[in-house]
Amino acid sequence: MISPVGSHMDANIRRIFDLEGKVALVTGGGSGLGRGIAEGLAAFGAAVSVVDVHLAGAEEALGEFRRHGSKGLALACDVTDSGQVRRAVADTVDRLGRIDILAAVAGIADRNPAEQMTEEQWDRVVEVNLKGVWLFDQEVGRHMITRGGGGSIINMASIVGQVGVLTGNANYAASKGGVIALTRLLAIEWARFNIRVNAIAPVQFRTPLVTSLIERKPETLDYFLAQIPLGRLGEVWEIVGPAVFLASSASSMVTGTVLNVDGGHTAR
Repeated sequence: MISPVGSHMDANIRRIFDLEGKVALVTGGGSGLGRGIAEGLAAFGAAVSVVDVHLAGAEEALGEFRRHGSKGLALACDVTDSGQVRRAVADTVDRLGRIDILAAVAGIADRNPAEQMTEEQWDRVVEVNLKGVWLFDQEVGRHMITRGGGGSIINMASIVGQVGVLTGNANYAASKGGVIALTRLLAIEWARFNIRVNAIAPVQFRTPLVTSLIERKPETLDYFLAQIPLGRLGEVWEIVGPAVFLASSASSMVTGTVLNVDGGHTAR
């Protein structure tokens, strides 16, 4: 029976987004959406392990947290290397005590029309974007199962994993479609452990990756905006709310879903 507003629910509703006492690991946390998510989780009280292939970026992000009194650590890791993934998870657990939240955000793009795309381009993007998510999901999932008590895993998908586009993204689309399928499968397999697995699927956001693409091909911006009913790119801070929602008890009945943060793109 639902508690009426004004009693138990009223007393606790403001705390459902609180992450105090939780530990999060964020891959790709040194820049772009990963950094935005890492900073957002820290702002809501989580200790954050910032994992990035570039240690300097991870350390810079961590420095921002610490200036505001948040705890965490910075770790270098190639998400495609299973040994490095195991070490990053083990170091996080050793130094922060546990992992309650995983945000598997690390990803790359390497565009080319499908008929011109090289095997190397295909392999590298799929390896980082799909295998890298799988390796962290599996390793953190093992930790959560062994520890007990459940947890929240958030995978970074994309609207490109759901709809067709004209930006030379066959490799990226396949990798993100795979992330969506993986998310749904793990949500079913791990529900019995109270591990929730969801994905965020953003449209184009104003990140260094997208900005560099627009600088190289200015006409790409017009194409992006024509597909987004809100008529603009996303800003990094706008990914924080969806991530905190999925990480927190506010989404305790949500698993196996893809949360589109896309300005209406997939509603067309």
